[in-house]
Amino acid sequence: MALAEAACALADWNSAPTWLRWLGLGLAAAGVGVFAASVYTMRDSWRADIPREGETELVTAGIYRFSRNPAFLGFDLTYLGLLLAFWNPLLLALSCLAAVLLHLQILQEEAFLPAAFGPAYTRYRSRVCRYLGRRRPR
Repeated sequence: MALAEAACALADWNSAPTWLRWLGLGLAAAGVGVFAASVYTMRDSWRADIPREGETELVTAGIYRFSRNPAFLGFDLTYLGLLLAFWNPLLLALSCLAAVLLHLQILQEEAFLPAAFGPAYTRYRSRVCRYLGRRRPR
């Protein structure tokens, strides 16, 4: 993805107006911030894959109060921001592919988490949205 973005920037292959480029860079920076906050909040519980072995803690504090998947949200915001900053059809296709693949990873994790954390995760899932937002108690 980064190689495609660099090639588009070097070739000046971009049909976006200047204001959209700046908006995209701001959105990408926000995505990096969201990702960094997710890693910081997870600390020792951070895993790059689904942990089949070892104990991890269910993290529901910090940015995880507003998103069950802030790292993936950060990636999506970054990809969307870079798409806007370097708008072209190639990046559109790659960004859509990245979003689909990240969503599939989330679905795999969500299938694993109830078994790993039981009712605590089920309660958490009922309060916090997959990507962004909190649900009202019923």
